Amino acid sequence: MVAVTTNVGRDGKEPGAANVLKLGKAFRYGILGLVGIFFIIPILASARFSFLGNNNTITISAYTQLFSTPQFWSTLFLSVKIGLGTVLLTLALLIPTVVWIHLRVPKLKRVFESISLLPLVIPSVVVTLGVITSFKSLPNIIMGTPVILALEYVILALPYSYRTFDSAVQAIDLKTLVDAGQSLGAGWIKLLRFVVLPNLRSGLLGAAILAFAFCLGEFAVASLLSFTTFPVFLVQVGQVAASQAVALSLIALLFTWMPLAVIIIIFGQRNASSKKKTVSLATTIEQEETTGIA
Repeated sequence: MVAVTTNVGRDGKEPGAANVLKLGKAFRYGILGLVGIFFIIPILASARFSFLGNNNTITISAYTQLFSTPQFWSTLFLSVKIGLGTVLLTLALLIPTVVWIHLRVPKLKRVFESISLLPLVIPSVVVTLGVITSFKSLPNIIMGTPVILALEYVILALPYSYRTFDSAVQAIDLKTLVDAGQSLGAGWIKLLRFVVLPNLRSGLLGAAILAFAFCLGEFAVASLLSFTTFPVFLVQVGQVAASQAVALSLIALLFTWMPLAVIIIIFGQRNASSKKKTVSLATTIEQEETTGIA
């Protein structure tokens, strides 16, 4: 008789595999730490510069001067209104289009993905000049107002918003959900409202945040169309006062990070609660099965 000895730990894993996993985890944390330092150091340096006054004293004069400038609030509100309009138009365009593609013509998904990437290939200046020359016959309520800016931002932000929402749709079994809803007699409006959209909250919020963040940072199109938005105001301030421009850029980062932090916190809590419910349900089932066997 030959005795075979296996070097397996109590958890069923070999010690070598555990060492590899530990090394991989340490490596990932090290890379994430380096990336975090790479991004955090310039932001901290910018924040320090924005609070420096004469003779290296600490002051908040750059921020108080910005907040007391009427143009700061007017440009910020204008960019927020354009951003909200862009988000609404983006979602109104993406929701039916992406759902229809996945249900009716799934073979054409690659084609639509390629089309959504065109704004990255075509310069925004070319898009702006094309819109001005092609749609100059539109009424002044569109061409002479920020509405035209929101319409252009929908197209320019499409590579980011489309891919985010499309990834969320691919993560669920859309066809099964729709078939189940239709078998219960639900129409398309009820399907979208009570079945499809609740399962796509993360994709919807991600697409909305990316579109809104794009509106807060886009300069070329707004400048060419002669609209003084928040990014245009930032460039104008940067030509006069460097400390105020840095403070303004930090405020723009804050407006972008706050919604992202809220989304991460909300969905992190929901995922944790769902995992706890799943674990408790599995434990209950296991206890019932054990009791039945006994």
